[in-house]
Amino acid sequence: MITRRQTLQKLALGAPPLVWTAQAFAASFLSLEQAQRALLPQASEFVEQALVPDVAALRAAGLGVPAGYAPKAWLARTGEAFQGWVLLDRVVGKYELIDYAAGFNAQGQVSGVEVLVYRESHGAEIRTPAWRRQFEGRKGPSQIRFGDDIRNISGATLSCQHVTEGVQRLSALVQGLVKAREGR
Repeated sequence: MITRRQTLQKLALGAPPLVWTAQAFAASFLSLEQAQRALLPQASEFVEQALVPDVAALRAAGLGVPAGYAPKAWLARTGEAFQGWVLLDRVVGKYELIDYAAGFNAQGQVSGVEVLVYRESHGAEIRTPAWRRQFEGRKGPSQIRFGDDIRNISGATLSCQHVTEGVQRLSALVQGLVKAREGR
C-alpha cells in the first residue's frame, strides 16, 4: 500500500501521478411494470396514486424516516375490482441506492417484494426468492422486524436491514391507505 506521503514525494520528484480508479456496479433486474405484474398478477391495471407520507406519524411509530422520503404508489385493480397497491421506494444499501417495489393486497398484507435496481458490488443475495418470500403475508410494521421476522444474509447485512426497514415504512403507509378505503 502506498501512503499519501509517498505519493506526494513521488509527485514532487516528477514521477508520473498514480491513477486511482473507482469501480461502479449497477444491475437493473426489473422495470416498474414487470414488478407490478409480478407483485399483483391478478391486477389488469395500475393507476398512480398521490401519496404524501405522514412523516410525523411514522417517526411516532418508531420508524426511521430518511431525508427526502418520497415513495410512489399505484392502485391495482381489475376492472372496477380493487386488488391492492404497489409501492416503489429506494433505500441506501451500504453505500449505494437500492430501488425496490412492494406489493400489498386489499387487506394490507405484503404480497411480495421485488428488487428493481441494485447498485452495490456485494449483497445482491437479497434478490433471492427465499429471502424475499419472508415478507409475504406480513401486515403492519410490527410483523416486519429485521433479525426477528426477517433474517439476515451474511455479506448483505446492511442491504437486508435497510430494505426491511423500507418495507416496514411502506407497510405503515399502506395501513393508513387501508383505513382510508374503509372510511375510518
